[in-house]
Amino acid sequence: MILSRFLATRTYSAFNQSLIRNIIRIAMISTALSLSVVIVSSSVFEGFQKLIAQKVFGFWGHIHITDMQVNRSIEPYAIKHSDSIKALIKNADFSSADLSSDVIRKLESFVVLPAIVGIDAQYDGLFLKGIEADFDWAFLGQFLKSGRLPVLSDSLFSRDILISEQTALKLSLKPDQSILANFVIDGKQIKRKLKVCGTYRTGLEEYDRKFALVDIRMLQQVLQWSPDEVTAIEVFAQDIQEVSALNMFLYEEILPSNLYSETIREKFPNIFEWLSLQDINKRFIIGLILLVCIINMSTTLLILILERTHMIGLLSALGMRSWDQRKVFVRYGIKILTKGMLFGNIIGIGLCLIQWKWKLIKLSEADYYLDHAPVSLNPWTWLVVNLIFFVVISASLLIPSYLVAKIKPVNALKFR
Repeated sequence: MILSRFLATRTYSAFNQSLIRNIIRIAMISTALSLSVVIVSSSVFEGFQKLIAQKVFGFWGHIHITDMQVNRSIEPYAIKHSDSIKALIKNADFSSADLSSDVIRKLESFVVLPAIVGIDAQYDGLFLKGIEADFDWAFLGQFLKSGRLPVLSDSLFSRDILISEQTALKLSLKPDQSILANFVIDGKQIKRKLKVCGTYRTGLEEYDRKFALVDIRMLQQVLQWSPDEVTAIEVFAQDIQEVSALNMFLYEEILPSNLYSETIREKFPNIFEWLSLQDINKRFIIGLILLVCIINMSTTLLILILERTHMIGLLSALGMRSWDQRKVFVRYGIKILTKGMLFGNIIGIGLCLIQWKWKLIKLSEADYYLDHAPVSLNPWTWLVVNLIFFVVISASLLIPSYLVAKIKPVNALKFR
């Protein structure tokens, strides 16, 4: 049997018979609270980044394919023969780029056209996004606030328009109410009468306030485009980790020279840069909590060393090396640490589950794009947090244990 382990096991229970037990309990409580805060903060930061990214990708896809002339202006440029381009992408051999054969989940075409929308002298400028009949409502359908989704299956183009809740409040509009959409094409004003079918709210305020969804055929008719002419093609990838490689492969190997592809991260960098800044906050909070826990555990270990000064002198007199004695106290610290971590996991994971289930902590959706504090229930994140926490705190215990080597046996045996 390892001597340091034997001594640590047999002598640790003696602390419960002295006033030191209160200090040990405080250390355990502090460790538990520190770890629980780290778990909750890591889960919230991860959930925050994932949920907002999912909203952006759900609204816009992962990659946009547009005409090379597009330069962020509001003037529409048509991609001709969009059906042929979509077929070209679907039939591409992605194995040559080390991409999975099913890397693309779906392709959707759309047309975006600015318009002045409203009624009774109340108007607002919006971008109308024209969508096809096979549009996947799985994402946007969950954010429907009132009314219904547009019906696009008729042979003629639908006059339904799905507006955001913010636009509806601003223009005092309700479902089934008619509105006018005014377009300016080649210097001429064109009007179309539309009907509000419903309202939505994704929480992405800057997009919700600017966009409304209509039938793509209506916008093609206004622009006098053919059915296979669109503003852009959205590419939805199966794995977000492959988006950059997929985008490069599409642009360099698949698309004609007159087309351009870019990821949504490149097209709308502001929101993703803002999300990246959250990593700095996360590192700072976790680092600060680790520092507090290191100080707490180091102080506790120093107290235990001073309380066992006589034992240190006796073991030194019997010939036990200082390193072996240090390991005894490091084992004390690890025992306190593991007990505190056990309770910390119970508290931290419990709080995450409560917030995930009942969403008790609310947020301002206008400021944070979410109406509640999101939580990511990722076991791997919790495992990594526990591993880092244990390794860092355990390694830090070696520093205060060095005091053992400084205690002289002669003076220690006098210390009672």
